[in-house]
Amino acid sequence: MRTFEQYRQKLVKLSARLKNERGTIALTFALSAAALLIMGVGSMQLAMISSGKSKYQAAADTAALAAIAPTTDDDDMAEVAEETFMANLSASERDAITNFSVATETGRVRSALITYSAHQPSIAPGLVGNAYTPISGAARARNADYRYIDVDLWLDGSASMGVAADEAGRDKLRDLSKNDPEHSNCAFACHIPTHLKESNLYSTSEQRAHANGVKLRHDIMKESVQILIDELHDAYPRGLRARYGVARMAATWERQLPFTSDMDTARDFVGTFQLKPGWSSSRLTPALQAGRNTLTSGAGDGSQAKPEKFIIIVTDGMQFDWNAIAPGPIGSTACQELKDNGYRVGVVQLKYVRLDGDGAFEYWVKPYYDQITPALQACASAGYYFHADNPDEVRNAFRQLAKTLEESLRLAE
Repeated sequence: MRTFEQYRQKLVKLSARLKNERGTIALTFALSAAALLIMGVGSMQLAMISSGKSKYQAAADTAALAAIAPTTDDDDMAEVAEETFMANLSASERDAITNFSVATETGRVRSALITYSAHQPSIAPGLVGNAYTPISGAARARNADYRYIDVDLWLDGSASMGVAADEAGRDKLRDLSKNDPEHSNCAFACHIPTHLKESNLYSTSEQRAHANGVKLRHDIMKESVQILIDELHDAYPRGLRARYGVARMAATWERQLPFTSDMDTARDFVGTFQLKPGWSSSRLTPALQAGRNTLTSGAGDGSQAKPEKFIIIVTDGMQFDWNAIAPGPIGSTACQELKDNGYRVGVVQLKYVRLDGDGAFEYWVKPYYDQITPALQACASAGYYFHADNPDEVRNAFRQLAKTLEESLRLAE
């Protein structure tokens, strides 16, 4: 039989255990309540941040659209954007702004880029962190008034375009062909068949040139026309939309590539452009006339339905056909008729490297050599004539031509 003292000790222990459990429960409840409070305040803070950011973003979107509206003058775009942005915010929201900026672009493409930042006040700074939370964002609006152009590339594909691009290449070709039984010491390195096939590697003089690192005039022409296409494509974000066509001028005019707006297609085609096979003559004036007869009026307003039209003639400017036509520089009548029909005619003259001592050059070209440049200058529209004496100048000429094309479109607005 248990004594009274034993019962009393058990009661004391039970009372102590119950007291500890009540303390633990109270502490657990207090910690849980604090966590729930923090979570609740945090959720409210996040909701406020989301709401505030949505408000600022909506104001920025509206401001960007107002900046490029047709009724907004170019000089007023930034001011209209800021006024619209502020008008869509409350006084406290305006006071919270720490940065606001507007970047604008004008011309055929009008755009406005708005960036902003603000300090969103915290509802319980000591509980969830700092006194404010930074908010930032951006809004962009863009409206393009595209300018459409057709660039028709009329490339000289006659045999003389196979001449070396510079004097060093000319001299190297003469040395390479010194044992050729038919074309000994010939620098007229077009793609004509050659009897001298060193180790059967070269079936044409063009292959001989390329195998020995000699750039021919038509190699430089192709590279440079590709530069023109690249440069014009760089103007695409500024609203220029170009189509490209390619024609070959030799014994006559031949359409090689129908107009395409695919820049890569045009570029790749130019890279594979070939000279007219064989001893192709340079009937440049008849070729221009034949090309002119395929065209309709060139006048256009720059719209997609009526693109402005450019003809870019790339040539050495000299024509001859072994007495079939009168030798001499390109004729002016066909060029003038193109311009009269509304086409802008660009001319890039590739230097005709002198081939003194070569029979063809001495007989057909040399008597008219000094007439070539004036004739090509007269053929081009004002400001569209370019002359190049070496490969680097050719490339620069095409870059300048691209800038001239783009600038002329701005002046025509």
